[in-house]
Amino acid sequence: MNITAQRTGSTLSVAVIGKLDTTTSAAFDSEMQFDGVNRLVLDFNECHYISSLGLRSILVAHKQMSAAKGTMTLINVSPEVYGIFDVTGLSKIISIKRKIREISIEGLKFMSAGVCGECYRLDQDTVVKLYLEGVDASIAEQEKQFAQAAFLMGIPTAISYDVVSCGKRTGIVFEMLDAELFSTVIKSDLGNIDQHAKMLSDVAKTLHSAKGDPAILPNLKAQFRGYINQMDGLLTAEDIALLMRNLELMPDSETCVHFDLHSSNIMIQNGDPIIIDMGDFSIGSYLFDVGLIYTLYGAEELGLSNMATKIPNDKGLEIWKSFEKHYFADKSDEERAYFHDNRYFFASLRIIFVITFLPKLREDCLKMMKDILLPRIRSARAV
Repeated sequence: MNITAQRTGSTLSVAVIGKLDTTTSAAFDSEMQFDGVNRLVLDFNECHYISSLGLRSILVAHKQMSAAKGTMTLINVSPEVYGIFDVTGLSKIISIKRKIREISIEGLKFMSAGVCGECYRLDQDTVVKLYLEGVDASIAEQEKQFAQAAFLMGIPTAISYDVVSCGKRTGIVFEMLDAELFSTVIKSDLGNIDQHAKMLSDVAKTLHSAKGDPAILPNLKAQFRGYINQMDGLLTAEDIALLMRNLELMPDSETCVHFDLHSSNIMIQNGDPIIIDMGDFSIGSYLFDVGLIYTLYGAEELGLSNMATKIPNDKGLEIWKSFEKHYFADKSDEERAYFHDNRYFFASLRIIFVITFLPKLREDCLKMMKDILLPRIRSARAV
């Protein structure tokens, strides 16, 4: 084993190369000099094995850093070495960042593209969703965690495997579903819009019947306080205050929401729906999801159905009308009226999110906000 240690200010970075076992742990221990160190980074990029004695050395270093109120992080840990940390339970108490597998899309079959990324068939059993260049690498890891949380909660979604990189892009590997996109199913059967809308409503109700874990899933209402504040300089102070007031009036909830729930994020496998694209999975009011569905299908002024799902806009409007009928069937007249009176505000939420998340679409979305949505939100507020 070789060890390369470098001190930068109060950070000690140590590269562990080879094996960390009975013959090498003493050399590792000798490098653990923490005088004036409050951050220890252990790079396991070239470490392919760690024994029980090596684990004890890591644990001692962790305890010493904790006693000094410092931090210790292991980075670039291979799946094999991570498995050792995991089976011993140390992965639960030590901060570990796994090594990201590098892939190439050369020769891979292109499957589909969305606003944020592209999907390729990786092999017979898996598909990779690659985010576009510029999307933060943490987004892929976040989607993997959210997809796993949803699966364990019993929400029908695809199994997520690992996070990968492809040049400057990151992505996530999912199981290859023998399924058809719900949008494709609808387009081939436009005579049964009500049936398809009921399935969309049933999927939404299944999702909204589950209570999310706030320790894993973000609170969408809390996040939107930040998103709306990011409109400073893009919208007037009065409009930002109006949006914030409407947001605070939304009911608080710990139910699960997808926040990008539509027919192009649902697959149909043997007649059953499977929800995909879990990157925005959160907790919050069902109104976030219903508002998104209204944005894509029901808001005629925006005309987004064809763009987002390839379903003609007039048929998208039919989907919305049937969806609204089915979804609100067991809700009170007051809830339905509240949604209807504030539908343009709920439609604005996804547009605001896109403005903050995808700068390349900012101008188009700002135009929608200023020319279409905000005037109607102001009118609803005036009434």
